[in-house]
Amino acid sequence: MSEAGDSKPEGAAFLTVQYARQKGESIVYSGVLIAGALVLFGMPRAPIIALIAALVSAGVAVYHWPYVAKDRMAFAVTPSGINIDRLGLLPWNAIAGVEIVDRYVRMIRNAELRIALRRPFDTAVENAPQVGPVRRHMYRCWRMISPQEVSVRLSTLDTAPEAVEATVRPHIHRNI
Repeated sequence: MSEAGDSKPEGAAFLTVQYARQKGESIVYSGVLIAGALVLFGMPRAPIIALIAALVSAGVAVYHWPYVAKDRMAFAVTPSGINIDRLGLLPWNAIAGVEIVDRYVRMIRNAELRIALRRPFDTAVENAPQVGPVRRHMYRCWRMISPQEVSVRLSTLDTAPEAVEATVRPHIHRNI
């Protein structure tokens, strides 16, 4: 084996995580199917109720669309930092630490990656993408907990939480 084949290109990601398709497929496709059935069969009987119910069903499907979008990166650990879908890049020098937090609901693990920031959220995020009004209201895997802490829901992603933490942790300690 040569070492040249093992090295990564300069901009390559150390880890790329996508949304777990199996968790959202049934919601998205059922929502579309129900909306179509309501329009097709409900409009002749109760047009206003059927139209409202179809819009709600289609709205649920659109909200969960990121789960089924092809080649949709939700979270990536890159040489420059952590890149999160519709948030932007959190550079390594802005991250103070990471921690996996587990919550269990009926024996189902809901893991979150808590990212503590060294500076306020507004100044820590780089390359924040501009998103349209529809994408702004779609499901996203992250949320702000405080002005200097971001939580990423790992239970909705297709990679084990331990693998994410193992990839991120060496970069945190290197940049302190």
